[in-house]
Amino acid sequence: MKLEGTKPTVEERLDIQELFAQYCWSLNTGDEDWYISLFAKDGWVDHKPQGRCQGPEAMRKLLHQIWYGGPYNYLGRQHLPNNFIMRRQGDGVRVKAYWTINRLEQGFNQFYLFILGDWDALCVQEDGEWKFKELTATHWFRETAPWVGKDEEIRFQRKLAWG
Repeated sequence: MKLEGTKPTVEERLDIQELFAQYCWSLNTGDEDWYISLFAKDGWVDHKPQGRCQGPEAMRKLLHQIWYGGPYNYLGRQHLPNNFIMRRQGDGVRVKAYWTINRLEQGFNQFYLFILGDWDALCVQEDGEWKFKELTATHWFRETAPWVGKDEEIRFQRKLAWG
């Protein structure tokens, strides 16, 4: 899980964090053109429920499914990125970061913590701008939360009485 390699410059780091901030703002406000503009020409995103989406049309399908697939389900979400780790990888920068999503429950007009996860991204410069070449979003569940220690001593194993 530890990233190897040299660190990017402070300016590169800040520019890449800005890229993630733009990702969150575009996703949380329903701006599909802005969202798509954040990816390199050959870039892709791997995100539930669609899986790997490459190209504008595949990304639009993903966005429409997550934004409009569950009525009143998306407005008021905030993706909150944190704990960035960045290392050079080839011509780009590999990024691992945590994210938290707060969600507005419109029926009660209340906010709550919705889900946790992490991103694994490869960011590259294209025409002088940082873009996502690869972006994988992992939602944390007991089976997917990152852990390199002994599973049997930390991860809940559901055991059914009947076998």
